[in-house]
Amino acid sequence: LRDYKVRVLNQKKGTGAVVRVLIESGDGAKSWGSIGVSENIIEASWQALVDSIDFGLIHKKTVDHEQ
Repeated sequence: LRDYKVRVLNQKKGTGAVVRVLIESGDGAKSWGSIGVSENIIEASWQALVDSIDFGLIHKKTVDHEQ
């Protein structure tokens, strides 16, 4: 995890506002981003984190397979 950002997309809705979580991750050689969107910041964070981990594992498997 290199960076974690949260943005409120529709602030006028108060506690019903939708948030967007942006995560930047990397493995030392490559970096990638992932996004989660929800009214619940934990759910949005979880979506972004799972997508980031999935991408990292798929990328590693592809690189290992090519070697």
